[in-house]
Amino acid sequence: MAQEIRPARILVIEDENDMARILDFNLSSLGHQVTVASSGTAARAAFQHPVQDLVMLDLRLPDTSGLDLLAEIRRHPTWQAVPVIVASALGDEATVVEALQAGAEDYVVKPFRMNELMARVTGVLRRHAETAKDESEVTRCGAVEMDPATRQVLVHGMPVEFTRTEFDLLLFFARNPERVFTRRQLCDQALGSGGAVQERTIDAHIRTIRRKLGDAGRHVVTAWGVGYKLVCCP
Repeated sequence: MAQEIRPARILVIEDENDMARILDFNLSSLGHQVTVASSGTAARAAFQHPVQDLVMLDLRLPDTSGLDLLAEIRRHPTWQAVPVIVASALGDEATVVEALQAGAEDYVVKPFRMNELMARVTGVLRRHAETAKDESEVTRCGAVEMDPATRQVLVHGMPVEFTRTEFDLLLFFARNPERVFTRRQLCDQALGSGGAVQERTIDAHIRTIRRKLGDAGRHVVTAWGVGYKLVCCP
């Protein structure tokens, strides 16, 4: 049975008034408490208040780049672990990959179906609610060691920084070595998205994971026409 999602505090950073009202209405209808910031300045002011459970971020803001704001969130001492969903009209692959590498949990291209976006929000909140589970066992796979309690990754004994989504994917692979998973299985089983994450988002995360693993990245193997697996070689 899927875990029930408690009402969350969500910061919507969106400068289009109509879109902000629609997001506010739909998120509030799910029981969430919504705060809207229409600019980077307003968003930064919100960072001085109690931390939110989720940030929804547009990239085109009147006074700042959304990507710069995302980087600020990831550096903020109390906000850095808050999941961020980017909702933007910019849909080119380079921008999507850049946002994911900067620490976004997911990326939605406008115009989007509102039901799909709400499913993505629910999936991200559910996944973060479940992060307290199974946090006592360190998992090792070849040269890679992962500690769920601290969310630290060591590669050849050296710490490497991973976003929450990248860590969850890598940990899932390491706990299921040699097994091939489709992109949809990774979305549903590793990320708990309920089918919300796009296949190209999974591909972008895999590319980043390989890069961060360095020479160990070759053990994240593509099963052509199917999906991916992790081969735990020494």
